[in-house]
Amino acid sequence: MPHRTADKERRRSPRFCCGGHAQITRLPSEGIFLPATIRDLSLHGCCVDTALPIDCGTRAEIVVRVSASSFRAVGEVRAIRGPSGAGMEFVHLSAGGQGLLADLVAELAKLQAVVNKLMAARREMNGEAFREQLKARRLQAAMLGTRFPSLGSALPEDSLRESSEPDQAASAGKNPGKEAQPFVITVDLFG
Repeated sequence: MPHRTADKERRRSPRFCCGGHAQITRLPSEGIFLPATIRDLSLHGCCVDTALPIDCGTRAEIVVRVSASSFRAVGEVRAIRGPSGAGMEFVHLSAGGQGLLADLVAELAKLQAVVNKLMAARREMNGEAFREQLKARRLQAAMLGTRFPSLGSALPEDSLRESSEPDQAASAGKNPGKEAQPFVITVDLFG
């Protein structure tokens, strides 16, 4: 992965994964455009997947559409990413296009921050906390099984067993010879 590290150090601004579409027209234009899918976006460029390869160094007009936003830029292919990927640098962008791109990248940065925060919270939940939460849920299921015997037929007996002492104490009070009775609530509709 040293190539990725070198790419990150070389970039002037962070790139954010996003979905979108683009139309690429090679310059000088022959009137033929190449459809593309946006993989990531930054203030200075984007990475696109195309049906046909584009040569490194090619200048092209690119119309980028992400969500409800779209802008037009002149770009230059700076890197080839596999058989269909191209890293493009925006070399000319109107003032309106720059503002729209800046707003779009700011929104993507906010979304990425939220995702990073959720991922960090998920990593903080260590294995021991997960086991404790699982044990508490099994105990709760066992208590519901004794309170509502009809649930015993809905939940397999094995799912309520645990080698811990509280679960054994909860299951020790069961009478194995006694059949489960349905839970009935009588309602007088005419009374």
